[in-house]
Parts: sequence; structure tokens; C-alpha cells
Amino acid sequence: MNNNLMTQMIYRIVLCCVSALAVLLTFGIFYLQPGELAPLSWRFLKYYTNISNYFVFCVSVIVLADNVKRVRAGEKTGHNRKIRLFKFMTTVMILVTFLVYSILLGNPLSMGFWRNIGNLSFHVAVPILFVLDFFLFDEHKSVSVFAPLWSAVVPLGYVVYIFILGATISDFQYPYFFLDVNTLGYGGVLLWVLGLLVVFLALGYGMWLYDKLVRKDGKWKLDFSREAAPEKTEESASAEC
Repeated sequence: MNNNLMTQMIYRIVLCCVSALAVLLTFGIFYLQPGELAPLSWRFLKYYTNISNYFVFCVSVIVLADNVKRVRAGEKTGHNRKIRLFKFMTTVMILVTFLVYSILLGNPLSMGFWRNIGNLSFHVAVPILFVLDFFLFDEHKSVSVFAPLWSAVVPLGYVVYIFILGATISDFQYPYFFLDVNTLGYGGVLLWVLGLLVVFLALGYGMWLYDKLVRKDGKWKLDFSREAAPEKTEESASAEC
């Protein structure tokens, strides 16, 4: 867990740049011919991958802005203090994007998977960079036991959103096979949703357990007390050296 704010800032600048590229790719603008305009369409808003990447970009910009502000104010050490719960929720969201695509939808063993800049940006690079931000820089003992439950709210809302689109739009093409009511029926889709919900909660609570790891007496131990460890000042850090 690195508490150097300058290191965090440099990393998050890279993350924001990669995330911005991924967001642009979701609109398909790089696949147009010269002089061609992208048609107005809501199609890109039906994909969970795209929505999770929009969340990542917004959260990354907010966290980076505060990071830059603190560095410019002369702070050298510390951890993110902004939208911690929302950042945790987004981390679980984008991790599921990576896992579901890699295991269920994509084929990482094919060359086409690695040649597609879209796959490499919003399915691979952004998820890995954003999840690593949590593991490398976020303060331990800052995640509530209820945070993994909150992480399921947006995905469940997304499922309801897709159900509404499918029920109101004729010839609606479902974005993923496990949400295709026409093929699986509502019962089959709900079974998939429950299975993915279990995955969400398992990942969320796995990250929550990692958050409870603290270093005491030279060893990493699980600490379930509520209080987050206070950030070290330069004076206290130097006193320990």
C-alpha cells in the first residue's frame, strides 16, 4: 500500500488517459471513415461494459483532481479521501466487466482478442489499472462491511433497465446471452442474474477482507475494528525511521 501522493498522482494521470480513450472507443468514433459522422444512437448505453467504464472515468477524474490539489498544497503522503464508497462500488463493477468478458464472452486465446483496441482498453487495460489502484493506493480499514452489498445496487439496476428496454422496444437485441429473455425466458435470465450476483458479492467481500489487512509487529493480520488507521504525517513517518 503506497501512500506517496506524487506516485499516486502519476499513476492516476495514466489511468485517466487510458480511461478517456476507452470511453471514446465505446462511441465507435475511431471506426468511422474520414468525414463520416457518428449517427445519434442510444445503442452504446445498453452495454454494461460501457456503463462501467463511464463510472470508472468519472470516479478517476474526481479522485485525481483531489490528488493534484493535495500535491499542489504541499502534501506528500496520504490516501484518497473522496467518494470512497462509490470508488469501491466502481472497482467491483469494472472487475466483473473484466472477468465476465474474459471467461464468458471473449476468447483470450484468440489473436483477434488482442488485436482489438476496444477489447484491450475497456475490457482489459482499464479494469486492471483501476483495480490495481484499489490494491496499491487505497487506505486499509476504510471499507464498510455493507460496501459489497451496495456494490450490487448498480448491476441490479442495470438488469431492470435492460428488462424495461426489452419490454418496451420491439425487436430489441439483448446485449448479452445471459440477459436474453427471448431465448432463456425470465426464469433462465434470473438464474444467471442470481449466479452473477453471488460472484459480485464474493468479489466484494474478498476485497473487503483485503481492506482489513493491516501490518502489525512486522506481520500482516486481519483487523476488523471499525476505526481506519490514521494517515501518517511527515513528522511521524520520520520518527519511525
